[in-house]
Order: sequence, then structure tokens, then C-alpha cells
Amino acid sequence: MKTGIQALSFFNMLEEYLDIVDEKGNLTGEKELRSVCHEKGLWHQTVHIYFYRNNDGVIELLPHLRSKYKSSHPNRWDTRFGGHVETGQSMNEAAEREVKEETGIKIEINDLLRGLKRVYDGGANKEVTQVYYYNFDDDLGRLTFDDGEVQEVRWMNFDEIEKEIIKNPEKWSGSVKGLQLIKKDLLQKNPQ
Repeated sequence: MKTGIQALSFFNMLEEYLDIVDEKGNLTGEKELRSVCHEKGLWHQTVHIYFYRNNDGVIELLPHLRSKYKSSHPNRWDTRFGGHVETGQSMNEAAEREVKEETGIKIEINDLLRGLKRVYDGGANKEVTQVYYYNFDDDLGRLTFDDGEVQEVRWMNFDEIEKEIIKNPEKWSGSVKGLQLIKKDLLQKNPQ
């Protein structure tokens, strides 16, 4: 069995192909390697899955500390799990796969709340992202991080996360603006 570091190194060597889309998320019929998409600024799809719970009337997210071996945002806290939608995959299939790869939990798409769709034009990184929310009310011990992408997790409410991002932005992969957008979207879904 591979250790977390070995699995991550192996994972990084296996570069996937991504479907190219337009800025609205429509498939163009082309595909390209992930690294080429980022080098050339080609539009592609990603999924973000936010684990949340209702803790005595307060909605909390489950941020995770990204591995120090990740190619993007290593050793930073992230409020979402997720990744790229591989060639031939739907966003729903990618969400199921990413949750399994990153947390060890097998979910069905019906377990997720479908959130907003975001368009991100970061120059070389152009993504159409489907957001999902997963109401995780189980023990954290159920999570496994065998692929080496995650160092640790902890429950935090939106105010705590926002204060941490403002205080230590270099320790987080997201922004306050992005967090506020997610908070508004999730609360509109009226999670139980």
C-alpha cells in the first residue's frame, strides 16, 4: 500500500485530459492535458464540494489543510474539496469521484445540494466551476486521506473562517469575497 506522499507523487505523474469548454461551460469537442489548459489559458471545468453541518443553529464548514506536496496552494487551508472534471465526465460524476478520492467517502449525487455555477478567469487558469454542498453530520474519523492531498480538517463557522483569512491570508487558498458568496448561496438553500 502506498503512503500518502507516495500516492500523491504517483497522482501528480498521472496527468489527466480535460474537456475544453467556452466561458459558459459549453463543450467545444476538444480536449487537452491539464497542464496545457493552465499554460494556454484554456477554459475547462472544475467542481467544488463544501462539507457543512448545522451545529446548534450555526452553519459550519469543514476546511482542510492542503498537503505541502500539492502543486497549487500547498500548506494552505481550503474551504472546499474538489478538482478538475476529466474528459468524458459530467460535473456530477466528477463531484462523486473527488469526494471519494479526497475524503474516502462514497457518495451519490443525490446526497449533494447543487449550488451556484462560478466562472473564474484567472488569466492562465480559466474555470467554469459547479459548486456542491454536502451535509456531513458524521464523525470526522470516518474521513480518510490516503491520497496524501489533505493534512488535517477542522470545523469552523463562517465568521471564524473570515477572521482567519483576514488575519492570515497567506495561510488560505480562498478569499473573503469568495467565502461570502458561498455563505449567501448555502444559506439560500436553507440547509437543515
